[in-house]
Amino acid sequence: MTRALLDATVVIAAVDEDDEDHEAGLEILQAVDHGELPKGILVSDALQETLNFVHEREGHAAAVDVLDRFVRGARFEIPYNPKKNYGEARSLFRSDGGLNFGDSLQAAYMRSADIEYIYSFDDDYDGVDGIERLNAAVNPYN
Repeated sequence: MTRALLDATVVIAAVDEDDEDHEAGLEILQAVDHGELPKGILVSDALQETLNFVHEREGHAAAVDVLDRFVRGARFEIPYNPKKNYGEARSLFRSDGGLNFGDSLQAAYMRSADIEYIYSFDDDYDGVDGIERLNAAVNPYN
């Protein structure tokens, strides 16, 4: 099965019409939802970050709507990041790569789940071995 991680930056951009990457984020999420891109993996850590942002900017109802869309979407998966990944995340965070801890958790999840691709507007992932960042609605498996 083809899968790719969805970074919070993509989901937030899709929701926030004022975000400079709004159109690209929306295009990525719609393409995942329509089966044109790999199944979208939104790790619980990134979901929390996204919902907190939407809650603060758009209100409670908007945050609940975003949550419901991901829970109901057949092409989206929301796994928990297991505790075993936290050691890897700490190592990535301590390295000189510039990842914040949330991004380190996602990178650790990707390594543990053997996922190579992440849709993200955060170029900090560009320096992480074994991870390829995509910032447009392109299918890396084609």
